[in-house]
Amino acid sequence: MPGAAALNWQRRLLTLCLAGVALASLWWLWHWQYAQSEAEARRHADNRLSLYGSSLQGALERSSYLPGLLAHQAQIQAALLDPTGSLVPQVNDFLALVAERSGAEVIFLLDAEGLTLASSNHAESDSFVGHDYRFRPYFYEAMTTGLGEFFAVGSTTGRPGYFVSAAVGLGDSETPRGVLVAKVSLEALQADWRRAGEKVLLTDANGVVILSSRPEWRYRRLGELTPQAREEIRRQRQFVDAPLEPLGRRLRDGSLLAGETGYGERLIDSTLALETLGWTMHYLVPVRPLYISARNALMAGMAVWLALLLLSLWLRERQKRQRLRDREAAIILEANERLEARVVERTRELQEAQAELVQAGKLAALGTMAAGIAHELNQPLSGIRTYAANGQRLLGRGRPEAANDNFQRIQALCERLGGLIRQLKLFARKGGARKPVDLVARLDFVLELLAERCREQGVQPRRRVSETQAGLWVLGDEMRVEQLLTNLLRNALDALRGLPEPWLEVAIEAKPERLVVTVADNGAGIPEALLEQLFDPFFTTKAVGDGLGLGLFISYGIVQDLGGRIHAGNRLSGGAWFRVELPRAPQTVRPESPPAIRENHDES
Repeated sequence: MPGAAALNWQRRLLTLCLAGVALASLWWLWHWQYAQSEAEARRHADNRLSLYGSSLQGALERSSYLPGLLAHQAQIQAALLDPTGSLVPQVNDFLALVAERSGAEVIFLLDAEGLTLASSNHAESDSFVGHDYRFRPYFYEAMTTGLGEFFAVGSTTGRPGYFVSAAVGLGDSETPRGVLVAKVSLEALQADWRRAGEKVLLTDANGVVILSSRPEWRYRRLGELTPQAREEIRRQRQFVDAPLEPLGRRLRDGSLLAGETGYGERLIDSTLALETLGWTMHYLVPVRPLYISARNALMAGMAVWLALLLLSLWLRERQKRQRLRDREAAIILEANERLEARVVERTRELQEAQAELVQAGKLAALGTMAAGIAHELNQPLSGIRTYAANGQRLLGRGRPEAANDNFQRIQALCERLGGLIRQLKLFARKGGARKPVDLVARLDFVLELLAERCREQGVQPRRRVSETQAGLWVLGDEMRVEQLLTNLLRNALDALRGLPEPWLEVAIEAKPERLVVTVADNGAGIPEALLEQLFDPFFTTKAVGDGLGLGLFISYGIVQDLGGRIHAGNRLSGGAWFRVELPRAPQTVRPESPPAIRENHDES
């Protein structure tokens, strides 16, 4: 019905459009909610960064003035000019007092060679006095420019800190006599970050984390270090022996995936650049809460669409039930009216079908009989054609005696045609009485019948016999055995048609109670799916008009009548094989074998 089909198509199109709108709206809702959450998180991160940056700058500025102020003290300058070191104890006490009141961790004085002369921690076990710090940037920068600053892990105490320095004795025409350094500890600031429960980082100019609210992230790097940077860090001993492993990796959207295995926590990195030593403050926002917020919005949107879908389905079902009630009444009325007419129509159809089946059975029986007769008569006729061709060549060569022998064989085959007609009458029932048959002689006879065809196809059959000919007798009748061998060999020759190097072998193997005949070739083989149907009547793999599919079926019936078995399969190296097992004739009932009729293949 064109109208119904068009209506169904419109309904499907409308459904697809609604589904597309629903998916598009859910996709937009998810991204919109995620964008809103991310923007809010970044605003919060910027506010926190401003606060944390101010607190860090305040902590640094509280002690950054000390070196420049103390460098102008007379006793500090005098200690650098005193070769005896008599003023060092007085300077040690002075520096200790200043450090205690200012909140600096350590204040110490270096001479022009970078050797510590005095220090506020002179009385402690990890005193700086006597240590050489010429490799630190805060020393040689102060000696060069007058001021220096540096963040590093203390090579003596192992505690990190911010070092700020100023040259002592620097005048308009005077070179510095030493450097005064103040070390400021930022551990209290880092502890405040940790107590706040937020993810805050401070990285130096090389991207190495020097402060972090999570202690395990400290002294890890956010980016790659150049060989020059690694060498400079090693030379300055900035982080002592820290391996500086990566904290994570940057994703395409700029977020940070914290973790070594690639399955860590994904974080949004908001940054604030500081003036001190190229430092950068980082505030990290976990992405997971943003996804949860977007997921919740998505689930809410899905719930709304699901409610609308259920409502539309309920309304549609209600309309459908009403239409079904109306249709049922019409169907019942129509069914009652057509029931009697259908009974009459079915009765007439059954009677016609019965008559057609009877006629079809008659035609099938007639066709089977005609096909069988044509197939069976074709074999002796092939032999007659072969001997006629041989006789013609022999007459042409001037050998009438040999040609006369071929004509006698043609006469024998004609007599055999009559026997085949009689045999076909017995095909539908079991065979008659069995008698010993010389299997090798029958095989030689069949090979002679097919010699002309073998020559045309370039096939030289190989015969392999396990015992002497006198011992290979089977129970059966000559005609059926010849018919069986002819069918198997003709089937093999059909498989070898058109091959450049055809190969055919017939083997007879003797067992105590049976003789096994194997026909093998190197043709295309038999498809595995067709092996079970191979012996069915009218089944053939040949082209149309090239066979009736009765040869193997007849062979199967002959083998069954003779009390044997037949099998088929494929060779591993290519081609197929047929194996026939026939009952062996007892030694006591075997007649004397008549001489086999042979002919030189060159003359035939």
